[in-house]
Formats: sequence, structure tokens, C-alpha cells
Amino acid sequence: MTARSQPANQSQPEQPFDRTTAIGIGALVIAVMILIALIGLITLLPAQTITQAISAQASEDQQVRAESLARKMESLFFNSIAYDLRALADRPEVKSTTRASRPAALAAMAEMNRRHVGLIRSIVRLAEDGTPVYAWPESLNDQIAAGKPLLWQVDAAWVQNVIQQQTVQFFQQPLTAGGVTYLMVTPITEGTNINEALAVEMDLENYFETNFRSLIFRSTTQLWVFDQSGKELFHYHDQPFTGDINAVRNQAETVRLTGFPSPGQETVIAPVNVAFQQNHRLSVVLTREISEGQQAVYSTLQSLFLFGLAIIGFIVIVGIFVGRFLLNETRRRRKEEQRRSTARTLLEMSRALNSSLELEVVLQRILGELSKILPHDNASVMLLNEEEHSVTVAAETGTVNPTPVQMPLTELRGAREVVMTGKPTLINDCLHDPRWNAMPGSTTQSWLGVPLRVRNQSVGVLNINSNQPNRFQPDDIDLAEAFADQAGIAIENARAHELQIRAYEMELETARAIQTSLLPQEQPPLAQLQLAARAIPARQVSGDYHQYFPLPDGKLGIAVGDVSGKGIPAALLMAVITTALRDEILRNPSPSALLNELNNRLLPRMQQNNMTSALLMSIFDPLTRHVEIANGGMVQPYVRNGQGWSFVPVGGYPLGASSRMSYSSKTVTLAPGSMLLLFSDGVIESQNLQHEFFGFERLEELLNSLPATATADQVLEAILEAVYAHLEGQEPQDDITIVVMNSVEV
Repeated sequence: MTARSQPANQSQPEQPFDRTTAIGIGALVIAVMILIALIGLITLLPAQTITQAISAQASEDQQVRAESLARKMESLFFNSIAYDLRALADRPEVKSTTRASRPAALAAMAEMNRRHVGLIRSIVRLAEDGTPVYAWPESLNDQIAAGKPLLWQVDAAWVQNVIQQQTVQFFQQPLTAGGVTYLMVTPITEGTNINEALAVEMDLENYFETNFRSLIFRSTTQLWVFDQSGKELFHYHDQPFTGDINAVRNQAETVRLTGFPSPGQETVIAPVNVAFQQNHRLSVVLTREISEGQQAVYSTLQSLFLFGLAIIGFIVIVGIFVGRFLLNETRRRRKEEQRRSTARTLLEMSRALNSSLELEVVLQRILGELSKILPHDNASVMLLNEEEHSVTVAAETGTVNPTPVQMPLTELRGAREVVMTGKPTLINDCLHDPRWNAMPGSTTQSWLGVPLRVRNQSVGVLNINSNQPNRFQPDDIDLAEAFADQAGIAIENARAHELQIRAYEMELETARAIQTSLLPQEQPPLAQLQLAARAIPARQVSGDYHQYFPLPDGKLGIAVGDVSGKGIPAALLMAVITTALRDEILRNPSPSALLNELNNRLLPRMQQNNMTSALLMSIFDPLTRHVEIANGGMVQPYVRNGQGWSFVPVGGYPLGASSRMSYSSKTVTLAPGSMLLLFSDGVIESQNLQHEFFGFERLEELLNSLPATATADQVLEAILEAVYAHLEGQEPQDDITIVVMNSVEV
């Protein structure tokens, strides 16, 4: 198909939606609302303070959890039971009215219960007048046989309503002894003679206790589930609901309310559509304190990182769209099988389209998956450029004469109509239809244009072409439209992902700038010592650190540390340790005493977060040129004297490993011309493409090959050059920090 070969002023007449389509549209609306909230949050994040970012994260997380619970109830509970109930009603032994078929029917009921253990109280067959015929479990069946009434009762009008609806329905049914129960009901029809019903009494209490009671919420979070009448079915954390129940019952879509049910609280109300009727629903109400999560800077930054991970994980949206088929009585059996097969295929298509967040990959998968459900000769995806009033051919397949990449929308009458009306357009005889303007070389004889929609707004057109006349039928339009809805969501997910990645990169750049500002910006003015230092993070931010501490007595403290892990958590702990170092070094000028005090001070926080930090502390005395060194888990330093390079035998466990640690120190003399090398394990643990470590042997060979006149900067650059050559073009696997101390003649 070519983009210009499209009709003008032609669209398919609007047809009524069945209940399955309505459920699909409801799921699409909910997914679109989530995307709107995400895009708005990503737009505001760079301009907000850290505290506001945490509040936004908590708010989004609340909506995600509410939506997740609602969708889980729909797909794994209500829809699962509804589909199994419909299948049970279609079984011959259930449809039969003979007593000989009852054992088989009861066995089928028991089999359904085994698939939903703990979720079904009873399964009852109801006659036309509402009286129970037989039921599972056996005790209830015996009760019916003895003529005893059920705890709930229905009449003939009730059963007649179920039969007329011809679909699975959900009811809140009063109990004769007070209270209510909940039923999933479907008609049993066989020709014109049998018009009865099959009802499942659902154990909602057990479902909620099993699936909701084990959830982990913060102490200020409250969870309620209400039915459509406002009756409370479940609550988490014993606290009464004080809000207006009408505000809960009247919500047909997911909403977020601030100041509800009381000031200072934020509430997400997520509807749960049950059975195949959108006007029958439960409501999940999730409430939290607005101030929840506004902690100190450390907690704020850590939560921000976790929020980013949650957003990435949340982007995976699974929608269930069941296509609509026109049933014909003479072809009913074949059509029913075709409908089930198509529904399974659409579900697989949805998973495939949402399995990637790269736009180019998504577009190619759209065209690839389209060929599996709707045979055609060529197809293309055109995306709308609203500001430029044009469309871009983002992907195409099977095209002999490629379509121009970008074209004005004014030249594409058919595409413009599809975008403006949001409805598919079909031409089944392009050779004789006056609305079709074929481009040179075009062999298209049938064309179907379907809008790609997001939030009920067209973002592009899916063009499907065939070289055969009358190729596409009305059923194909429904199928293509359902597929296009999923494709539109997948495209929007990919676009939103690109925006998120850009926002996260900006945040990481800011974090890196903050961390860099914490590291030394200039060398201390010490004539006897030439210093060179470099810190290279394995990610945007690092867990390695080094600091200089000029002391009142003229000595210089030099610290090199390595926090366990990488990224933002390690960088946060690095900032905490640096602050503690500045406090304690003035009270503990001895390196060993300093490490002991730091370990005692930081141990509770480190154990709470399951983190440790290696730290090497050295104190240089310019008068004696002595360097006192204490080591807590760092690589042993190297010293160069008149006999060459050798390591200083000083070691110890990292900070935070145990409260029973006691650190000792070693003293080396840096005569003029001597050097001391301090470094993190990122140097020796760098791996090449063959997974070989750089190791101590390569480092020592490099150090001994350097001239005695090499400066501190030259030694540092030589080490980094050798490490990067060993990496063979890879990024470092771990943070790298190097400090070179060169004793010079004054």
C-alpha cells in the first residue's frame, strides 16, 4: 500500500459494542490514564525538589498498587471464574436435564472447584422458576434433595433476566438469615426447551484474606474493598472508613482524591469490573497520608532511586482485548471456535508487542504480529506529527515501491479522515472505486486503514493492503481495530520510555555533579608532598571516595574508601562516611583510633542497610615525613623506596563488618623521591573480554617499569592507561580510585 492511495469521505458505520468489547475499552481507558499520570510526573520531576519527588513517587506507587490489585481481581479471579463458568454451562452433561447425567455434571462442578480452591462456596443449577435442581458440594446437594431451601433464594423473574442477558452476570444476593452473598450466574440454553441457569456462590472473604491480608503496606496506608451498594467487603489495618461512600460507588474509572476521606490523606479508587457487565463492579480504595515518605535527604535519594526502578517495572501494561464477531446461526459452531482462537491470538499479540520498549523494535513487531492474525500483501505504520500537520512512515513491510518517509497530511485525504474521525476505513475494490487514487506501480486492490489511538486520540494510521479484491470483511475490521488499540498502547509505552530514560539521565547527571563537589577540588598546599588523585565511577555515581584533611598541627590526613556496591546507594553512604570523617579526625588524629571510632559510630546504620565500607586512613607528618597508615578492608598500599616498589603489610576488616573490630596502624617513611600508592580494588579487578583480571602482577610489573623520576601525575596516568588497555574498550566493572603521594625535596 502507498500512503497516498487512500479514500476520502468514507468510513465504516458505527456498530454497537458487545460486552466483551466494552471490557476491552475500559481496560484501555485505565491504561491511558496511567500513562497520562506517568508522563505528567516525568515532565515535572526535573523542576521539583527532592521532597516533592518522593511525594510524587509515593503517590504513583499507591496508584500502581491499587490498579494492580484491581486488575488482579479482574483477570485472576472474576474473569477466570466467569470463563470457567461459561465453559461449564456448555458441557453436554450440564446441559442435559436427565437424572442419569447428574453424576457427570456434579463431577464437572467439582473439577471447576479444584481449579479455584477456596474461592467457591457452591455451584447450583437453577430451574426456570428459581428452585435449585442440584448442586455442589455433596452436602448442599443432599440438602436440595431433602427439599430444604438454600441460604439464598431467587424467583422465576430473576432466572428469566439471566437468560435474556445471554451472558455471565454478577449479583449481590441477600441471604434469608440476613447479610448478602455474591453470585456469578450464566444461562443454560439448549434449543428452545431448556432455559435454566448455573450459579457460582463466590467466597470473596476467603479470596481477600488469602490475597490481600499478606500484603505489606506502610503503617499509614489503609485498604478497603466495597461492593456497588457500598457494603465493606474487606479492610486492611483496622480503621473505619470515614469518607462519603457515594464518592466510592460512583467511580467508573480509576481516580485519585486528595483530602479524602479526611484532610491530609490521598486516596486512589480503582474499579473492578466483574463478569462481562461493566456496570457491575467492586471498588478498591487505597488511602495513605500525604506526608508519608518525606524523610531525611538520605532516605529521599534512596527512595528516588527505588522509584525509578518501580516506574521501569510498571511500564509493562497487559491489556485483554477480545474481538467482536458477528455470529451466524448456520455457522455458529465454526464462528465460536474462530472467536476463541482469535481471543487467544490477541492475548499473545499483546504480550509480544509489550515485550520491548524500543520504538523501532515495537514498530517492526507490530507489522510482524499483524501478519499472523490478518493475511495481507503489505502494510505500514504512519505516525502523526501534529505540529507539522504531516505523517511519517515509521515502518513498512512488503512494499515494492517504498513510500516517501514524510508527507503532508493535506495530501492524504484518507489518512486525514482516519485520524480526524478515529474510525477505520475500508475499500474492497480499489481498481473501480472512484475514491481511490493509485500511485504508479501500485497493485493494491483492497485497502484497510485503522487508526492507532491513545487516550481516544489518533496518533497514527495502520495501513493494510491486499492485491486481491474484496479481501477484507467486517470481521477483519473488528480484529484489526482491536489489534491497533494494542499497537497504539505499545507505541505510546515506547515513547514514554524514551522520555523516562532522558529524565533519569538528567537526574543521574545532577547526582554525579553533587558527588563530584564532595571530592577534593584542589591539592592541599604542602610543599613536601606532591599529590595526584583520580576517581572514576563505574556508573554515573560512585561508591569510591578520597578526601584530604589538613590538621591544625600541620599534618595532612588522606583517606581512600570503597563502599560496597555501586550507584546511588553507595554514593549516599559515601557522603555519610565523608561527613563522619570530618567530625572524627579532629578528635582522633591517630588513624587506628579514627577507624575504631568510625566503625562504632556507623555500625548500626551500615548493618541496617546491609552495607560495609572499606577505608584506608593515612596521616602524613611533613616534619618527619612519616606516614601512619591504618587499613579497614582496602587493598594494601604500595610504597616505593630505594629498593623499588613493595606493599605495606597493613590490613583489617571493612567498617560495618563487626562491632568487635580493633584496628592497628603501620608507619612508613617517605624520604624525598619516595612514593606511596593508595587505590581501590577496581584497579586490580578490572576484567578484559576473556574475563581475566588486571591483577597485582600486572600492576607491580607496571610500577617497576616506571622511571624513578616519574611524577605523581605520570604514575597515575600510567596506571589508568594500562587498566583501560586491559579493559579492551569496555567500561570499568567497578569504581576506580587512585591516590599517588610523591615525597619531594623542599
